[in-house]
Amino acid sequence: MCRQDEAGFPQKQLETAFLHSLRLLEQNREYLQMHLQPLKDARTAQALEDMEQEAARLERTFRELMELSAPEEPVQKRPVDLCRLLAQLEGLRGEIDAQSSTKLTVDCGGLEQCLVWGDREMAEQICFHLLSNALRAAAPGGNIQVCLRQTVQDIRLTIEDDGCGLPEGEGWLENRRRFLGGAQAGLLLCRRYCRQLGWELALLPRTPQGVRVELTLPLPTRPFPIETTVEFRSQPSHPDEHSTTALQHQLRRELYLLTRRHAGN
Repeated sequence: MCRQDEAGFPQKQLETAFLHSLRLLEQNREYLQMHLQPLKDARTAQALEDMEQEAARLERTFRELMELSAPEEPVQKRPVDLCRLLAQLEGLRGEIDAQSSTKLTVDCGGLEQCLVWGDREMAEQICFHLLSNALRAAAPGGNIQVCLRQTVQDIRLTIEDDGCGLPEGEGWLENRRRFLGGAQAGLLLCRRYCRQLGWELALLPRTPQGVRVELTLPLPTRPFPIETTVEFRSQPSHPDEHSTTALQHQLRRELYLLTRRHAGN
């Protein structure tokens, strides 16, 4: 029987070992770059860039898996404005179109504010992973639609793409190529966050092709304080290049990696 202070030993050691491996991988890449870059060979340059991109993806996947393996903690819910959250996505519409030739449409259904009880960071990560998946699934010239609707029963946030579809669908081979047979850690994190927040997440096939992701949120059952400090209040309603948020920074990095990967294919 292990002592109480040793309960977290395997996970901590695993995390240390993986981070050390990632550092070694990056050091080897930098060493190769230092010696091979002067050759100015196009194929060598592409190989070095591919190594950099995949190292970044590997690190992100590892961190996501470590978060999944950690015990779930109670969430202290605060007011979150979904309209301001989607405004962050809207702020990247031009960049997404220019870099990936994918058209992003964000529609709040005429709502100027849509308050829910939740967690800002979790809500941002859910949007990041779902939009990242849609960008990866969509081919150049594809479309992604993000819609927010509030009814008398619930609040629904949907993200639709006309890409390669679900991994178990007819486009499973193309899905595997675009997602590189990934661990689906991002989607698993989304399901975990939704479970902690009391939200529902569903992935549905879209006709004639693509995926429709539905987030169903309960209507607030208790009033928000009059002096409510919405978690997005410090952010502008329509973020621009001078007010980059953490979510936009993540999406810009993901967009860069996706664009470079497509360019190398």
